[in-house]
Amino acid sequence: MNRFAFVFFLVTLVFAQQGLSQNRFEGYNVIVDAPKNQRSTACAVRFVPPTTAVNIAGVNGASAQGLKSCSGSGSSLQSSAAGGSVRASAQNYKWCFEGEEKLYRLTFTGDNFSGPITYNWIPEPDPRNAGFYSIRDFGAVGDGKADDSVAFRSAMAYLASKNGGTLNIPNGDYIVTSPITLAPGIIIQGTNSLNSMAPGSDLARNNPSRIILRGSKKALFQIGECTEKIAIRDIELYAESNDGTSGVEAFGAYNTSQDFLFERVTFNNFFRGINAYALPQTNLNWQFDYVKVVGCRFIFNRDAGIFVNSRNTDWKIEGSLFVNPKAGPGQNAFSMHFERIGGVLIQDTFGGGLPNALGGTFLNILDSGPTNVVSSQAEYVTNAIIYNAVRNPNAGDLSHPFMITNSVFGDPIVFNARRTLVSTGNRYDARTFTADEQLRVYSTGDRFCFDGFIMGCRDGEKKNFDRANIVFMTGQPADGRVPGHPTIFGTDVQFNSPVQLPSLQHNAIPQGRPNGSMVYCANCRRNTTPCQAGGSGAPAMVVGGQWSCL
Repeated sequence: MNRFAFVFFLVTLVFAQQGLSQNRFEGYNVIVDAPKNQRSTACAVRFVPPTTAVNIAGVNGASAQGLKSCSGSGSSLQSSAAGGSVRASAQNYKWCFEGEEKLYRLTFTGDNFSGPITYNWIPEPDPRNAGFYSIRDFGAVGDGKADDSVAFRSAMAYLASKNGGTLNIPNGDYIVTSPITLAPGIIIQGTNSLNSMAPGSDLARNNPSRIILRGSKKALFQIGECTEKIAIRDIELYAESNDGTSGVEAFGAYNTSQDFLFERVTFNNFFRGINAYALPQTNLNWQFDYVKVVGCRFIFNRDAGIFVNSRNTDWKIEGSLFVNPKAGPGQNAFSMHFERIGGVLIQDTFGGGLPNALGGTFLNILDSGPTNVVSSQAEYVTNAIIYNAVRNPNAGDLSHPFMITNSVFGDPIVFNARRTLVSTGNRYDARTFTADEQLRVYSTGDRFCFDGFIMGCRDGEKKNFDRANIVFMTGQPADGRVPGHPTIFGTDVQFNSPVQLPSLQHNAIPQGRPNGSMVYCANCRRNTTPCQAGGSGAPAMVVGGQWSCL
């Protein structure tokens, strides 16, 4: 054999070996699916028995040849000319096989909630890149035409088998036609969070990194029970229909889910951008906790940008923007709607509609635990805040404060429930508040109309709080009192209504009080020093260390 022929033979052999090189595929019989009809704990990530046969085929109906068992894995493989099947090890519940392709189609029998399972499965990655994956590795096309649902579902199962990881979403329009249940411990990372048609230049364009929900009455992403530590960043979630659709739908009944971060995500044209609720099996007592919405945009979501209905849940909404569509029949156009929520902090957040198309309510609440609105604002909305619009007699609780701090609201604020409103350093318009006698208001440093040098407060527009019980700059007599430390009003206090002193019998007047202390002695004689009993009553003041009846 001459030298040229020998070299050609070696090169051919090398390429042949590369073409026949085996990739290692590992995994579990994992199901990532969030049921709604469970009557006991049903985690979103579940496993079927290791005896379940996992069928292996090529993607798009192609045959799967050259399959081999992984040495020492404990799993068993049966192969044929068209494909094969593998069963997991009874010891570690993991299956393993080797194959020549970069992607295989796996199918197996699911459980009573999920039905049959289909995944696109990728080989074990280079250790230098382990934990970081691209949705295109799982067969996603991203051309705005192909259905990429299986690719997303496969990525969730693969990351669940690894107990978490980061899924990168390169530029593209990724179509999803059925809900994708999210696995614990994952990060979904896009390339940017511009909303489509954002005025970023003189040429309006779509966001290059979008996941698009096609169809009505369904969710794009779902979160079920037993799910923790999910982050979604820098991407636009877009719905082609706002008929019953959700960008993220979270629900459960028994086992808590917690610690979610939505950061620089745009929710565009859904019925509800984020839709979190407890299932009725436990009377809405599901715990959905530690949810952070940071730097997000909610654009023209028909019912609400955020909807929550769970008795045990905690949210922080920070630095976010709600652009409400025009409110009207069948279109609430709320920024945030909390039927029930354990606690919520809204900070540096803005919401509104357009001058000729008023949006719905910025913050609509039926019932809540501690609620705090800080440095936020709404305009061009039908209402800034409504509490208990339906007048449910069981809504509201004086024990949990509703705090508004350093915010600006001019559109109506309505309270129809027992609440303790603590309002500090805000600017309201002259006719902002409508409240019944169940509201207890503590107001400090608020302004109820524009500065006189700018617009002034017109006569007849100074009505505020309606029939609410107003307590300015202090608390009720027994709230937070420290013995020996009286409430201090400060100087130059003007009372606009009669001051009522505590009424005591002569033998109950406290001794040792400082000069200037005052009470009303119900049975004292007037003009006596020290005060004497036996009269029809008199105001009493400590003068020179003793009580003097005036």
